Formats: sequence, structure tokens, C-alpha cells
Amino acid sequence: MLDRKTRPAEASDAVALDYYLSRDVRSILEERFLRAIEEVATLEALSRDASALAEHELHPALFADHGIVHARDVAAGIVSLAATANATLLPARPNDRQEFVVGLAVLLAYIHDAGMKDPSPSGRRLHALYAAQLPLSGAMDDVLLRLWEDRGPVVLRIGAVSATAPFRVSEDVVLRELAALSLGHSKSLVDSALFRDVAGLRRALLNAVLVDLEDHRRRGDDLSLDGELPRRLGPNARRYSAPAHDGFAWLDSADQAHRALAEDAVDAIRLLRAADALRQRGTTLRTAAGYEIFIDADTGHSVFSLRTSTGSGLVYLRVDNAYSSGEANVRQAAVTPHGDLRISFHRGRFTSPEAAMIASAATASVVGDIAADVVGAFEGRRPSDLPAPRREPGSMRIELERPADEPAFAATVAETAAQGDPTLRGRIFVVADLESAAPAERARYLRGVPISAGSKGARQILDALGRHGMRVAAIDRQRAFEDVRRVLVSAGEVLMESGSPPAFVYVGVNHGLRIEQLGGYQAIALSPWVPIGVTGVVRRAERNSRVVSNGTGEVLMIPGELFAREWFRPYEQGEFGGVLAEFSD
Repeated sequence: MLDRKTRPAEASDAVALDYYLSRDVRSILEERFLRAIEEVATLEALSRDASALAEHELHPALFADHGIVHARDVAAGIVSLAATANATLLPARPNDRQEFVVGLAVLLAYIHDAGMKDPSPSGRRLHALYAAQLPLSGAMDDVLLRLWEDRGPVVLRIGAVSATAPFRVSEDVVLRELAALSLGHSKSLVDSALFRDVAGLRRALLNAVLVDLEDHRRRGDDLSLDGELPRRLGPNARRYSAPAHDGFAWLDSADQAHRALAEDAVDAIRLLRAADALRQRGTTLRTAAGYEIFIDADTGHSVFSLRTSTGSGLVYLRVDNAYSSGEANVRQAAVTPHGDLRISFHRGRFTSPEAAMIASAATASVVGDIAADVVGAFEGRRPSDLPAPRREPGSMRIELERPADEPAFAATVAETAAQGDPTLRGRIFVVADLESAAPAERARYLRGVPISAGSKGARQILDALGRHGMRVAAIDRQRAFEDVRRVLVSAGEVLMESGSPPAFVYVGVNHGLRIEQLGGYQAIALSPWVPIGVTGVVRRAERNSRVVSNGTGEVLMIPGELFAREWFRPYEQGEFGGVLAEFSD
């Protein structure tokens, strides 16, 4: 385990995961429960499955990854998302409670898709129930023992609560129950309304884990988990002397320590559900067997690159499946530091209007799903003694980046998504494309503060830029400020590197910037309110200088596409005489 003095936020993804769930434990879970998901998704396994081409729905072998890499990705995403959401979308917590929330969510990430090893229709339908039953079944007793020995945040919290308010069952069973909360990743079985209704959540969990899995299977599509327990219970009931009375009793307990534990456990489910929706996509999108998935510009459909295990054969399969196509066109989905959901796309330009229509409809469907999952994950809070988050989930913006090859595509997707889900109307916005930006610049921009076009600050910015040479009279404030941000930077901070993509124009607000030019030219020190980076933006070429902040203070960041469209207003030759007069001594 990582030294408890080392904060996870200061560590790499792998080391941060070690802090919450040891590498040995993760390896056991991967090999025992997740490796099989990859094995049944290979081309060879698909060829042996007679139902693969007969089914109307996409075969699980062609789903986005549910295997080992997916579990690692979701777990790492939880650590990152927890830091972003803390005090923004989730309440700020004392360290021990925050570490418990993240630690439990990481454990759930390694369990939640274990049932996907059964690719049959009933296996897919029951996969969340299978995962929820694992901790009580005995199939991972050695893992649970290791968790006790490692004394990580989850186990420490169980002991602390038990010392204050004893549980009705042993601490070992409480750990099993906490691990069974992986059920919560399933929207079909656990509606987000149950995040507030803990009594209802408790009933769902009791039905999920105490009824025999085969009894669940015999019910077919009727998997409702509401209602009283049946008389005939499965083998997991052996963990309790009075299953209905004692099982998950801490969830709806009136005791304050138990209420706090329940609130933290529910927030761990929230992180799991949101991180699962925000899983890696883009150039890393693959099936469980590691086959690439991408969108075809000619048809708008998804294409799978299927390789043999020996590497001796490669087959490209195009599939007419809207959800698969939409997923293949999503480059990235992430929650910003301000608590908004931002989604970018691979492409917006297709070779025919028909292909563009198919792609936009498919992409809009996936955007709607991601938005529902992420926003829904943070909705529905019970009364709490913790401070309220800064953002209400209902105020989250859904921001769609304009793809560089066809910016109008994002507006089409936004309108189509709002038609499919009217609750998105008024909260889904088309914003600047950041995909070409260097990672450091993208992160800097996303932590910045937007500027309202109608504000006094916007007017002052235009006045200051006009005094320093920019032609601002014809600028439409409403359009020009839609994606401009104020960002705090430090003295000596490198804002842009030579050779980097021209993603932004920078303007120093209360301090100057230094340009270190290529080609043997001397460095230039610029005063505040002089834009930098315009040349690269307008000619769409890599930057020809390195720019460094001379002091600590604010800069404006204007996305390059926005600057070229709304801010770039050069003077014509016939107007230049009057301009020169203003700069004469």
C-alpha cells in the first residue's frame, strides 16, 4: 500500500489506485472475473457463437470494452472525478470520509462488470446482479481478507463507525454489503431516484443479493427489485440470522453515524456511475478483446477492426447500429473543473448528406445517454449535515465542442439531442473546439472563468483592447465572448510552446507576456492588453514562438476558431493613415 502520508491527488494514476486498492488485489479481480470477458469477445469466440449474426442487437463482442482495461480506466477516472466533483457536484468531506468514498468506488469499479463474462442475452440482463452477489457468495473471500489486512480507507471507516454505532451484523458482512453496491451502476435496476430513497435502495439490494441468481433468471425480463423478499432465498442469506431485518440495515438506519456512512456509500455509487459513462473513448475506444472501433465517413456507421489472436488475419466489419456509431464518434467526455459536462467529437464532415444525418442522429443519442448518466448520477440528495455542493446537478451545462472539420455538426447534434430529450433544451450548448490544444493549454482553459457578454467586465475588456490597437467597434459582444475565459497564471508559466497547435489567443490583463521568437529574432516583452498567438490562429499553422508570463495575474484565453471568426478585424489600407496618427508622438 502507498504511504498514508502521500495524498492520492499528488500521485500518478497507478500509484493513486494502489492507495485505495492494492495492486495484488486488483490483479486477483482482473484475472478471476474480468479476463473471461476479454476471452469471450475474441474473433475466434465470436466465430463459434451461432447467435452472433442471428441476433437483432449488437453482440457483446462488439460492445465497447467491459474487461480489464475498462475496469482500470473507470477506477482511474473515479479518482480524477472525485477530485473534480468534491465541493463542486458532491459535498466537501473530511479526509477520512472522502477517502472512504473514493476507495469504495474504486473497489466497485473492479466488480461492476464481472457478469459480462456471459455474453448470452440473459447473461447481459443479469450481469449487475451477478456482480452484486459476488461479495456474499464466497467467490472473493480471499480478496476481502486482503482488504482487511491492508487496512485501507474502506475497512478503516467500517471500524470507526462500528466503534461509535455497532452494526446488526459483523464488520465482515458490512464490507461484503458495501462491495455489493456495484449493483448501483445499472440504471435499469437502480433508478437514480433511489439515491435519495435509501429505504428503496435497501429493498433493491436485498432482493438483488438474497434471491438466487437462477430464480432471477427464470423471471426473464421482469427484474424489478422492489417489494418484499420471497420466502425462498438463495445461498447468500446464510450470512444473516434474520436477512430481511439485518441485511443492509445501516442504509436506512436512524443513527447519525450510519446515516453518514449511507450518504458516503451512495456518493461512491454516483462516482462509479458517472465515471462509467465518462469511460475512455476517442483513439483508445476498443472492444473487450482490444479491437478498434471507428466511424466511417461514407456511411456514418461504425467499423470494427477484428484481428485473429495470432495476428495472422484482420477483418473489417461495418455495422449498422446507431449506438455503436455514436460511441465511435465521441472523442472525449469529461466533467470540467466548474462542474459542466463537455463532449467532443472525432468528425463532423461526412461524404454525403445521408451519412451526415445518420452520424448526427447516432451521436445525439449517445450524447443524450452520457448526459442522462452523468447528470442523473449527481441528482437526488438526502438532507445532510455536509455543506451543499457549489453546483446543483440541474444547472450543469452540456457543452458540445465544434469539430474542426465541420463546426456546424455540433449544432445539429445539440438540436437533435434536445428533440430526443426536451430536458436538455436550454442547457445544451455548442462551444469552442479544444481538441487541437496542447493538454496543458486545454487544462488551463477549462479551469478559467467565463465572461458574460453583457457584463461591465466585457465592456472594459473591449475598451482596453481598443486603446491598444485592436479594431473592436464592429465586434458583436454576444458572439465574441461566448467562449472567452479569464485564467489566473503564475510568473514564469509557459503559456504556449513553439511548434504547438494554434488553439488560443492570449491577452495579458494586468501583467505583460514575453515572446521568445524562433529564427534568431530577439525576445519581445509585450504590455498588457496586446493579443499574442494571432498569427498562428489566422494562418492555421503551428506557433512560431514560445510565450511566457512575466508575472502572476490574469490572462484572457480566446479559442482560436472564435478569435478568427469574431475578433479578427484588420484595418484596410485606406484606413491605415488614421490609425497611424493615433500612434504618432
